[in-house]
Amino acid sequence: MPITVQATIVTAGRENRIEGNRFQITLEGYQLFILEHPFTLQKNENSSPVGKAVVKELTWKEGTTTLVYELIDLHGVN
Repeated sequence: MPITVQATIVTAGRENRIEGNRFQITLEGYQLFILEHPFTLQKNENSSPVGKAVVKELTWKEGTTTLVYELIDLHGVN
């Protein structure tokens, strides 16, 4: 099972708000994120950071990674 360790969360506009500042996103492949650690949040791989988020839940299933993360810092207006 190939796995990729990530240092940023790249949303590409695929995130869904759960409630408040909590979001969920499903990513292709098995990706590893440290829980309860602040990550830089980006819209795409080559964009400037838009904020910081903390991963609260991580689930691997059928070749995908699903994250629930909490936005802790927003650098600008959406």
